[in-house]
Parts: sequence; structure tokens; C-alpha cells
Amino acid sequence: MQRILFLLSCLVICVTTCAAQDTIVLNGQPQWRTDVDIADKSLFYEETSRTPLSFEVAQQQNFIPFAKEFRVQKRSTRPLVIQWFRFIVRNISATDTVDIKLFISAHYFTRLYANQQLVRLGGAYETQGSVFDRFELPVKVLPLTTVTFWARTEDRQNQLIPPELILKNPYYAGIEAAKGNYTDRYLFLMLATLTGSLMFICIYAIYQYYLYRDVAFKWYLAYAFAATVIGLYWMDIRLQLMLLPSYIRDFIFSVFLYIIPVLYSLFLGNMLQLKAHFRKTWMIVKVLIAINIIQMLIEYLQVATGWFPFKPEYYGVLLSIEPMILLHIVLLVLTFLSKNPVKWFLFSGIISLIVLWCLPLLDILSFIPARSPEFFVILIFPPNFLVLGLTIEAICFSFALSYRSKLVLIEKNNLEHSYRLQLQTALQQRTTELKVQNKLVEDQKIKQIETAFEQKIAETEMTALRAQMNPHFIFNCLNSIKLYTLENDSQTASEYLTIFSQLIRLVLENSRSEKVTLQKELETLRLYIELEAMRFKDKVKYQININPEIDQQYIDIPPLLLQPYVENAIWHGLMHKKEGGNICIDVTL
Repeated sequence: MQRILFLLSCLVICVTTCAAQDTIVLNGQPQWRTDVDIADKSLFYEETSRTPLSFEVAQQQNFIPFAKEFRVQKRSTRPLVIQWFRFIVRNISATDTVDIKLFISAHYFTRLYANQQLVRLGGAYETQGSVFDRFELPVKVLPLTTVTFWARTEDRQNQLIPPELILKNPYYAGIEAAKGNYTDRYLFLMLATLTGSLMFICIYAIYQYYLYRDVAFKWYLAYAFAATVIGLYWMDIRLQLMLLPSYIRDFIFSVFLYIIPVLYSLFLGNMLQLKAHFRKTWMIVKVLIAINIIQMLIEYLQVATGWFPFKPEYYGVLLSIEPMILLHIVLLVLTFLSKNPVKWFLFSGIISLIVLWCLPLLDILSFIPARSPEFFVILIFPPNFLVLGLTIEAICFSFALSYRSKLVLIEKNNLEHSYRLQLQTALQQRTTELKVQNKLVEDQKIKQIETAFEQKIAETEMTALRAQMNPHFIFNCLNSIKLYTLENDSQTASEYLTIFSQLIRLVLENSRSEKVTLQKELETLRLYIELEAMRFKDKVKYQININPEIDQQYIDIPPLLLQPYVENAIWHGLMHKKEGGNICIDVTL
């Protein structure tokens, strides 16, 4: 029973294989003038394992006929879309070798195997081999030989172009390639113009940042540079210029497509001060920026190392464009709600990018009639619209920066005008104050001069009084000495003369100075009182009390300041009393 089932299964496999796998029979080198589609004579297999299969393992897989549903562009949720194709070519000619080209459409990497070995590497990312046959692989079959060919295509998540299998005559294939390059000239011109514009914007941003040192120009420069790199990347991929090595292409593919929205989000936040005006909503923007950065890191790790920490089916979910779209929408709303005058330039730039980015995704371009192949090539290349949107957005952003610079200049001029008016007002006030101060100073100087003049007059009068008082006093003292001499009281006369000489000496010394110490003044006063007391037979008694806190040698007073008061007290007060009196002098602070 088991043997019967085994035979039946083998029979089914053989019948299925023979029915699906038609051999392409050629009689020597074909003279085709048109392309030959061999999709209906090919078998197909798509890998579903976590790691890519080797050629030996892939041969053992179950291939199925290449149906029409496989001929559409693949939008996969896996990090890599790897497909295998198998076809058989038989050459029945005994002398002529078949040497034709296999066009398997544009993919990141392509490989062709025959006779259990690798024949050729190709693809947009392949750096080996000629640029002209990168998407056309050689199919060579010797006379009276049958060869099974295996073609492998590898794409990064989504296919560049839907898969197809076409055999071409090398001669007419070369002519067709030349026509294709000629048809791409407008696409090349457009991409070169847009990329050159972005490069010029980078130079402009560098110069503006050098002049103003504004953080907004730094973010704008980073954004414009990333957009320029994207333009170069798609020029290199689409036109096969081979300007960039494969690892640089991988880096740009995995990093720059995610970093652009991050950079211009930071640019918009700085330009419009979104963090200050929309604090809560800006937190949403920061979360979306963090998601974009995480997606960028996941993409780079997978592209650079082939490592993905989750199931391959989750790749498309984790790296979906929904967070990026939501980030654009939030920034668009915040820009619209902002009160900054430059917001309309920024709003126009974001709208332009979103519209041009979504045009290829909405399949609107398929309804636009293409009157020429050159225009049709531009329409069917979606990255062209992305680069165009980035360029228009960068130009709008440059308008915003220029308009903001104008507003800053106007504000600066207004501040200078206001500051000039303030300076003029302050200068007038200061001039008025100086005039008032000068008048006060002049008045004060006049008063000082008048005071000094009055003081000089007082001093002169005081000197005159001293000059008047001294002769009168001296005359009285000399009469007293004369009286003691006539009375033959030589001892009293001698004491009187001694005290009188001491007094005269002090008076003469003190008269040379405007001020004398309190000690000298009291000593002069004491000698004067003693002389008067001797003259009037001890009818006059005195007492000088000095506060202990007073430093007699430190305090200065005018000379003979107290003597006139004591003299008046003796002559006009005590002398009219028979019993005399007591003079009490208290010196306090």
C-alpha cells in the first residue's frame, strides 16, 4: 500500500512538473527584433524562512508556475523579498551557440545560476560588473545542449519594479538600452536640477549660519543636506551612475529616509517655538520623533547585519509609515495654529511635500496622459516626486528664514529708533539736571565765598577785639603792680608780675593761631582769674570743673573764647558786691 501511494505521489509530481515547466526550444542564435516574455514557461518560489536560503537548498523547494498574480509589485511585511525563478532552455542547433540576455526587471540584487554554478551578479546595488548590463543577465547555451537556469531576486521590503522574465537579442537589447538612456535624459535633468538646488540651499544655509549663528539655520542645514543626499541616492539608483558604493547606499536607504522628518521637525519647533506655545502637543511630536529614530535603528541593523530581533512578518508593522504620516499631520496642525508670521511659508512647504509624496501612493499619476516617453518616465518614478517635494519644501523654508530675518531687521531698526529716542530724552534730562546742578554748585560756591568772607570779617573783628582787650587788660595789670610797689609789698608784686608774665606769654602764643587746645585756653583763663582775684583782694573765687571724658589736648577752640564772659562776670557782676563772689566754669560735651 505504501509503495502504491509513493508511486502515485511521484506520478503527480512528475505530471505537475512537466505540465508547469515548459522547455524553451531555440534553434541556434535567435534573430528576435522584439522581447520574448517567458513568464508562462517559468516556475516561481518565494522564500519565507527567517534567513536566506543557499542555492543548493533553494533547488529543493517546491516551485509553482509563475502566475499572473505574482507579476504585480510586491508590498511585503518582511524585511527581504527573495524570489526564485526557474526556466529551461534547449538549443537544438548542432553548430550555433545561443547567446541572449535575460531581463528580470530592476531589483536590488539579482543572481543567475546555471550548471550548478553562479553565472552573473546584477542589480541596482551590485558593484561588480558593467553598468550597462546590470539588469540584463547572460543566457548562453551550447549546441545540442539543455540548460536549467535559476534566477534569484532580492529586494528590501518592497520591490523596485514588479518581477518579469524577458529574453532579449543582445544587439536589439543594446539598441533598446540606448533608447532607454536617451528617454531618461529629462528625468536625469530634473533630478540633477532638484539635487543641485538642494546643494545650493545647503551652501546658503552654511553661509547664513556663519553670519547669524542661529540654531534654526543649523537644523535647516542638516535637513537640506539630508534631502541632498536623498536626491543623489535616487539619481544613483535610477540612472545607475555608480557614484556611491553599496555600503553607502545601504546607510542612506536605512537612515536618511527616517532622519529627514526628524530634522525638519526640530527645525519647525525652533522656528515657531512650538515647545513654548504648545507644550503638551510638543510631547506628542517628541514621541513620534523617538519612534522614527527607533525605526531608523531597526532598519539600519537589518540592512547592515541582516539581523532582525522579531519575526520577519512583524517587520512591515514595526517599520510602517503611519508614525511618519502622523508626525507630518501634527506638525501641519501646529504650524497652522501658530501665531508666528512666518508660519504660512512653513505651512506651504509641508503641504507641498505631503501632496507630492502621496501622489504616487494614491495612483493618481496613472490617470495623467503621457504624450511622450520622456514624460512617462518622470511620472512612473515615485522618488522623483519625493525629491521634488523636498526641494519645494526646502525653498519654502528658505523663504521663511529670509522673512524672519526681515522681521528681525525691522524689529532691530525699531529698537534702535526707540533706543535713539530714549537716549535723546535721557540726554535732555541729563542736560537739564546738569544745568540745575551747575546752578546749585554756583550758588553753593557763592554762599561758601560769602561765608568765608563773613568768617574773615568775624576773625578780623575778633582780632580787633583782642587788640582792644589786651592793652586795657595789660594797663590794669601794670597799675596793680605799681600799686603793690608803692605799698612796698614786693612779694605780692613779684607773684603778680610772675603770673602776669605767664599770662602775657600764653596770650602772645595763642594769638598766632586761629584755634588752641582746650588745655591752653583753660590755663590762660586760670591765670587771668588769679590776677583779677589778687587785684581785688580775694573777693573773687573760681572753680573749673572738667568732664573726665573730655580730652583737653584733643579739642580745639578759638583763643580767648571764654575770657570775655569771665571778665564781664567779674567786672559787671561780682565787683558790685561787697562780699565778692564765686565763678564756676563747667566744661562738658
